[in-house]
Amino acid sequence: MRSMPPVLKRGALYWDQELLPKACFQERSARLRALIAEHGDDAWLLYGDLERSGHVAYFSNFLPRTRAALALVTRDGDPALLVAVGPRDLPAARTLTWIEDVRAFSSLGRQLATLIHDRGLAQARLGLAGVEESLSLAEWNDIVRALPHARWRSRSAAAAKLRQPKDRAEQAALRRSARAVGRALDLVPRIIGAGMTARELAAGVDRELRLSAAEDVRVLIAGGPRAGSLRPADDCVLGDAGQILLYAAAQVQRYWAEGARTFVLGRASHAQRALAAHAAAGLAAMRAAARPGARLGEVHAAAERHLQDAEPRASARSYGYGHGIGLDPEEAPFIAAHSDERLVEGASLALRVIAHAAGHGIALGQPAIVGANEAEALIDAPGVIECD
Repeated sequence: MRSMPPVLKRGALYWDQELLPKACFQERSARLRALIAEHGDDAWLLYGDLERSGHVAYFSNFLPRTRAALALVTRDGDPALLVAVGPRDLPAARTLTWIEDVRAFSSLGRQLATLIHDRGLAQARLGLAGVEESLSLAEWNDIVRALPHARWRSRSAAAAKLRQPKDRAEQAALRRSARAVGRALDLVPRIIGAGMTARELAAGVDRELRLSAAEDVRVLIAGGPRAGSLRPADDCVLGDAGQILLYAAAQVQRYWAEGARTFVLGRASHAQRALAAHAAAGLAAMRAAARPGARLGEVHAAAERHLQDAEPRASARSYGYGHGIGLDPEEAPFIAAHSDERLVEGASLALRVIAHAAGHGIALGQPAIVGANEAEALIDAPGVIECD
C-alpha cells in the first residue's frame, strides 16, 4: 500500500541490540559477501533514503532520519557507511550501526569518490542496490564523473532476493512491529466518536503507535462524505453514523507491519456484513495459498475467487492484494495476477482485501509470515467492528 513518506523521521530512533544483536548483522554480512563474490564483483553499494532504506538497513541497521545513507560492502575488507548528517551528529549516527567507518556527507558524489579511492576501488566492478530506484539523477551523474573508470552493475534484484526469507531475528522484529499495529487498531473503538475528524482519529492512532516506539507511522482513512477511497487524514468529519475504513502501518526497530480494519458507528447493514464475509474468506484463502513454492499468481487468484461481483473485485485490484513487507513498507514479492514468481519459506507479507460495492466498503489486512504449510497471521483482521 503506497503512502506518503515523511521528510523527517521523528520517532524513537535507537538500536535494540537484544532484538537485533550484532551477530545477526555479521551473518548477513557473510551472506552478502558471498553474493558479491558469486556475481564476480569487487564491492556493492547499498543505497537507501527516507522512503526506501531496506538495502542499507539490512546490512548496517542504520536508518536515515533525513535524506539518505549509502553502505560500501567489499568482498573481504571492512565496510563503510556514508550518512547525510552534519559532523556533530556523527556520534549519534554511530550508535545505530555496527560499522566502525561511518562518514558524514554533504556531497555524495565527491565523498563517495574519496571513499572509493581510499579503498583502491576506482577501477573496480561495483554492484548497485537501491541506487537506480532511489538516487537522484544529478547525484548519480556526479558519481559517474568522479569515478570514470569504475564498472557499474545493477544488483537490486539479487539484493531483494537475498532479503526475502526472514531469519529468526527478523521474524522477531516483525512480530514486535505487528503487535504495535494490532494494539493501536484494538484501541480505535475507544478513540472513535461521532463528530470526530479524520485527522483527530489519525492522531489518536499515531499516538498509540509512537508509544510503542514507532520510528515512522502511516495512516489512511476512508469515512464520512469521503468513504469511497482510503487517503491521508484531513479535516473531514466522519459523521454520526456510517462506515470508517482505516489502514495503519508502523516501523519499529526498522521493520514495518501494517493492518486494516473496518468500523461502523452504529450497526452494520446486512449488505456490509455480506461484503465483509466475502473479504474475510478471500483473506483466509490467501493465507492458505501462501506456502513455500506457491506462485504469487495463485495467491492472487485465491482472493479473487471469493469476491464474486465485478465491483468489489475491481476496487480490490486497485488497492492490490498485498506484497512483501519488512525493512521497507512495500518490497518484493508482489502479489499479482499471473505472476510465476514463487514464495519462499520465511517470506513476510502484507495481505489485504480492501473493496467497495454499492456504497459499502470493507478493509481487512494483516501481516503474515510464510510457514511450511501456509502463512501465519501476525495480527487479527476481524470483519466489521461496531462502535457505539
